[in-house]
Amino acid sequence: MKSHPSAEDVVGDLGDKVAEGFARGVALTRDDLAEYRRLAPGFAGQASERGLANWIHDRLWYNLGVYLDGLDEVHFHDQEPHRELRIGLRYRFRVKRHTETGGVSTYPTQTAMDFLQQVPVQEPFDGFDEICLIVGYVWDSEARSIGPAVISLREDRDKVIWVHELPEPPQTGALPVSPLPPQIDPKPPVVAVESDDANEEAGNEGA
Repeated sequence: MKSHPSAEDVVGDLGDKVAEGFARGVALTRDDLAEYRRLAPGFAGQASERGLANWIHDRLWYNLGVYLDGLDEVHFHDQEPHRELRIGLRYRFRVKRHTETGGVSTYPTQTAMDFLQQVPVQEPFDGFDEICLIVGYVWDSEARSIGPAVISLREDRDKVIWVHELPEPPQTGALPVSPLPPQIDPKPPVVAVESDDANEEAGNEGA
């Protein structure tokens, strides 16, 4: 049986700057959604679940770049519809919203299924297996609101090993400035499969 790292081991390995960057990215995206609703309440209220998920995904991807793009160990890959970020040599992340039971949505491409099933794209480095994780947020579907930042580890489409909630970041009163996005080369939780659109998580494959 394949062993998996604990959530505590993963977060400790990522380090405080990355973990806080994830949490700050989600917090800033939550603020962006509130601003969108304030400035264009009609558009925001009329948005479909798919359309709103796409909008949130784009904001979260950008905001993660704001907080993480300057770290040497973080590498962004953005070639639509494929979006991933790597942390060091071991961790691959995709960005998705989670249901309150840990479920995520994905379009069932081979690369998406390989990611969820922990199929590595490169050989283990010095005995360390590549680990595929999902970072994102918990979505309250009734309130249509962004909850806490989370990281999850999965072994298959419908098998979640763990979902770890990240603490809310401290309030600093100031946001970093990034003029351009990064340029880059449990009821058991389930993965909902979309079959009518080549986009994932009501968004891109890497959403």
